[in-house]
Amino acid sequence: MTKKSLVSKKVIVVVGPTATNKTNVAITLAKELNGEIINADAFQVYQELNIGVNKPTTQELTMAKFHLVGTISINQKWDIKRFQDEANTIIQDICARGKLPIIVGGSHLYVDALINNYDLTNTNERDHKFEDLSNHELFIELSKLDNSLANKIGENNHQRLLRALQVVSSGKSLHQTNQPLHDPLYVLCTKPRDILYEDINKRVDLMIRQGWFEEVHKVIGQCPNFINLNAAKAIGYIPIANGLLNPTLGIDINKIKQQTRQYAKRQLTWIHHHYKNVTEYTQDNIKQVINYARKWVK
Repeated sequence: MTKKSLVSKKVIVVVGPTATNKTNVAITLAKELNGEIINADAFQVYQELNIGVNKPTTQELTMAKFHLVGTISINQKWDIKRFQDEANTIIQDICARGKLPIIVGGSHLYVDALINNYDLTNTNERDHKFEDLSNHELFIELSKLDNSLANKIGENNHQRLLRALQVVSSGKSLHQTNQPLHDPLYVLCTKPRDILYEDINKRVDLMIRQGWFEEVHKVIGQCPNFINLNAAKAIGYIPIANGLLNPTLGIDINKIKQQTRQYAKRQLTWIHHHYKNVTEYTQDNIKQVINYARKWVK
């Protein structure tokens, strides 16, 4: 491999817990810095999921060029290795056209795998090995191989436990990497935690008013096996689907809000452990963020 092929690509990475306006920040940066946006949310990639995964709206999608948003069906396979491969190809293309790649999304393990170039060789062979295990069983199995990583992820995050175990079970460390390919500037979107939790509760209510239940009803009508698919692991979809299929169960909206708040808390923990050199967007300082990013790009 030549030295030239190892030159890092500058990328901006917009991270933060759910409900902190990451998409709006990414769009603004894309407009100001001649950028294109690559989605790093594990569920916004599905065509059939919209409201419940807070996918960019039709209007937002016209405001900047987006990649990996609504590009595959819920019946198709999507995992961290495929994301890494496709995102790297897109980054190469964006840079070749003289534009700036902007990564945005709350699936921070996806972000880490891309930016730090995790060695995910042969992960496709392990995709289904642990899928039938419960959260506790995944946590125990991962603890046997990497106790520190298991404790960092926690026992309540099924998807992240599964991804980590799929990689670590090969005998590698999840953090084992190849040569880094990208030079990142992290933009961390933040809010005071009490305001964040209040906004999460309001957003769940808004999603329901916008037709989240109707969306799930349509999806399970098109795909009766939906609750067994990876796409159904997005927060809220399984309890809503079960409630629609079994009306006597009801749908516990407060439980969905609680799960979303817990997810935000896990995201904050991940950010605290992984992103040290960041510029913060605090909901009212976008001009400062733009200026900082513009200087960094130059």
